[in-house]
Amino acid sequence: MNTIPHPVSASSNPPIRRPNSTAWLLMGGAVVMGTVLLLGLLAVGVVLYLSQDDIADDVTVAGLPVSGMSSSEAKTYLSQNIPAQPLLLTDGTRSWSLQLAHLGININVDATLDAAQNASTGENMQPYYTVDLNQAQNGFIYLSDLANIPASTSPAQNGRAIDIPVMLERLRVNLNAEIADGVLDLSMIEVAPPVQENAQANSGQTTVHVVERGQELGLIAKEYGVSIDDILALNDLSNPDVIFVGQELVIPAGGVYAPSAADAPPAPTGVGKEIVVSVDNQRIYAYENGALVHSHLVSTGLPDTPTVYGDYHIYVKLAADDMAGPGYYLPQVPYTMYFYQGYAIHGTYWHNSFGRPMSHGCVNLPTSEAEWFFNWAEVGTLVRVI
Repeated sequence: MNTIPHPVSASSNPPIRRPNSTAWLLMGGAVVMGTVLLLGLLAVGVVLYLSQDDIADDVTVAGLPVSGMSSSEAKTYLSQNIPAQPLLLTDGTRSWSLQLAHLGININVDATLDAAQNASTGENMQPYYTVDLNQAQNGFIYLSDLANIPASTSPAQNGRAIDIPVMLERLRVNLNAEIADGVLDLSMIEVAPPVQENAQANSGQTTVHVVERGQELGLIAKEYGVSIDDILALNDLSNPDVIFVGQELVIPAGGVYAPSAADAPPAPTGVGKEIVVSVDNQRIYAYENGALVHSHLVSTGLPDTPTVYGDYHIYVKLAADDMAGPGYYLPQVPYTMYFYQGYAIHGTYWHNSFGRPMSHGCVNLPTSEAEWFFNWAEVGTLVRVI
């Protein structure tokens, strides 16, 4: 049977809905505004980030202007200019000027820039420094030729010398404070006249030197490795500036002199290898089975840092060693033989004043002589200090 369909009611078809144009416009506007705001914030952030890398206005580092520079610009500028800045070194009455680089002093550029970026407008800040102690040592040795005042025997008068081990320790421990004001006060020590050895003058080996044009007594003494005072005494001269071309000068042996058995102290036991250090004579003696085989002038401890007396034995030998003690530091001291705690016989490159106390307790020898003793002596060799 066929069914007659009923007409569809109008209400059964939902009405067509049109989009709300106002809402869409509002949403689109919000998105656009948000994007613009985000881009603006990013731009501000970039500007702030970049500006944070720049140094504030009128900031200087050790008097060098770095304001407005980026970190990389300031780093290059300071690294090139700080090492060339002068440092005034003074002993209280005299002064000398050296570039920082001549004493191994350079800028710690990263630490300095960190501080500079936090500096206030118009601030003049001090750099943070680093130091190469080996180079500093070379600088002080160079300065010693200018600053040291030699002791004299006629008339008897003490000299003065830069205490290089103390200077190195001061720079090692407190570098920034030591040079903050651009002035470094030198630690000086009093140097006594050399011990007079009549036996050397009377019976020691000598050399005759004929003075040539342009030669000075100081250069002649340096050439032979002896002191000016030794040449003056041996030639009965009173004024080191009065020498003439063609003059014959008697040059002492420079420590090669070997005292006779009557002059030397006795061997401690007469068995095997033994060393005697005489503080009074400022001399070291090497014995083998009781026979004197070698001797040389030394420098023992200053009055405030005397060399210990007594019998000891070499307990370690080091071809080179960094040495430090209360108030001093020395890098790579050659041919070091320790015989009691931190006391040693070793080579010395920072002074040439052998024959008088100069050390902080050790027994100083010229490097070539220290090498001889280093190669000759053994661990266990007796060392007697008298």
